[in-house]
Formats: sequence, structure tokens, C-alpha cells
Amino acid sequence: MIICQTNTPANYAFPCIADSFVLHRTVREALKVLEALNVLESSTGPTGGTFVKSLDDIGVAEYLTDSITLLLDTDELTLEELWSAREAIEILSVGMAAARRTEQDLATMRRIIESDEDKDFEAYFPDITFHRAIASASKNRLLSLFMLSIRMTISTLAERYVLPEAKQVSQDQHRLIYEAILDQDEALARMRMKEHLQMAYAVYQQAVPRTMVDRITP
Repeated sequence: MIICQTNTPANYAFPCIADSFVLHRTVREALKVLEALNVLESSTGPTGGTFVKSLDDIGVAEYLTDSITLLLDTDELTLEELWSAREAIEILSVGMAAARRTEQDLATMRRIIESDEDKDFEAYFPDITFHRAIASASKNRLLSLFMLSIRMTISTLAERYVLPEAKQVSQDQHRLIYEAILDQDEALARMRMKEHLQMAYAVYQQAVPRTMVDRITP
């Protein structure tokens, strides 16, 4: 079938299956699954039909985020497991960034650190743009994709919880990580990133659900 071809281009319009044969329930359900996975999209009208969806890093990251969040919501994944995966990805990423960073990468990190000064804690802490900049500096697109998905997942979690204040210590650690990357000290960058992620994990462990806060707030 066309759907199995790896070179099927984005925006390819599938032939009208209903006109070709009686649409089997299994086929109909398969198309719904592919739409849910953001592989296909459907529209109605004169130019409507079923099309191969154009995928980019944001689309893939959104799918990963939805899956991770669902696993967390159903207790099939714990915060500890999420953070262990994050450590594995980010400690590797920061070492690669220290070795491969460019002047443009450094300028981006400095700009993010400076702009973070003006953010309040609730806007700052879940926004791991600095971490995404590090992943970008690693020059590994898959690591960057994972970091984008992690950023979306953490933003979703932060919307549901009230976090204890930790902006200053977090910013101080960001500066130390930046300095290690600037000096191209891979071992120091990895050590400082590990310390930073352990601090962030402790913050999320102490988080209180917003629904609980709302109930006790007069």
C-alpha cells in the first residue's frame, strides 16, 4: 500500500478509498490511528481528502510529549524515571556542547541567561530554553528533539503544580554551566549539569498540586 512507502511525500492526497471498495472497519480505524499519530490529516469540502501530514521537529516532539504525559497521568511512568532519562540525555548533551559549541551558540546562551533575569519564578523555572540551547550546541538533532519534548512535558507539569522558589540557585548554576562550556571543559560541564538537574528534581519533588492549593486558598 501507498502508506507503507517510505518516500510518500508530505501533502500527498490518498485516493478516495470509499470510491474504490467498501471501506472496511479495520481500514477506517487504521486511518483514525494515523491521524491521532499526526501522520495523516483529513479535511472536507471540494479540495478535501486524506493527506500525508508534513512532520517537523515540533510535531514529533508534541507526539512524544503527549505520550509521556499520558504515561505520567496513568502512573505508568514516574517522575524519577522521567528525571533519570533527562539526566542521561542532558549530561551527555552538555559534554558534547562543551566540545562543539560555536561563538553563536555561546552568544545564544548568554542572551538567554540575561533575559531570564526579568522573568518571575513561575515563568522562568519550567522554561528550559537554556537547556535547549545546550542541546542545539551539541550538534545532535536527536538530542535537540528529545530536549524539545522534555521542555513541553515539564511545561505541562508546571501548569499543574505550585513549585517552591528556587530561581536564584538555578540561575547561578546556569552561569556555572555556561562557564564550563565556554572553557570547553567537558568533565566540569557534565558535573555541573548533574548538580543542576538534581536540584531541579528536588524542587519538583516538593511541588504541590494546584488543585490542592486552590481548595485551601480563601
